[in-house]
Amino acid sequence: MEYAIHLFNAGGAVMYPLVLFMVAAWTILFERIRTYRKINDELEALRVCIDQAQAEKNWDVLQQAIDNDRQELSEFMSPIIDSVYNLEGLENRLQDVVAYMDARLKRGLNWLNMMVTMAPLLGLLGTVVGMIRSFAAVGGDIGAPTVITGGVSEALIATATGLSVAIVALAFYSWCSDKVNTNISVLEQNLGSILDIFNRSHMK
Repeated sequence: MEYAIHLFNAGGAVMYPLVLFMVAAWTILFERIRTYRKINDELEALRVCIDQAQAEKNWDVLQQAIDNDRQELSEFMSPIIDSVYNLEGLENRLQDVVAYMDARLKRGLNWLNMMVTMAPLLGLLGTVVGMIRSFAAVGGDIGAPTVITGGVSEALIATATGLSVAIVALAFYSWCSDKVNTNISVLEQNLGSILDIFNRSHMK
């Protein structure tokens, strides 16, 4: 712990935003994990509703099942399912469902993307500041070796910390992006099944 505090102090002022970025990245990750688990449950519940309607090839069964489901996704879809009367209208409204889910899945990812870009730049800034201190000390007579060593240390620690934060944020961003693509794919499959149920039900 004392060594970590020493590194923090040696890294200079840029360590404050870098540590803040690291804390924010972990916070976003934990929030995304909780959200993705919830969305997974919602998609499974929607699949159950769809399977019930497909078994009977009945649009009314799907409407009732979605109306009765208390999951957030079903509550969003319920007025959409109840208000459409033709295939084209249904297709257009289901695009709203995709947009709604896409926004939920990607919430917070822009911050991770920003950290991936900004953390190395902050580390580079720390490097520049540290090197400036080192070169400035060359012209002095008192304590120059110590100041030079401290400046180089500040430069290296800031750079390493900035890269570490960026790597962590990039790993989190990549994992979340994969979850976004997977869940959107599952949702689109479910919405395709809903269109099929509507077609079969209204062809009778």
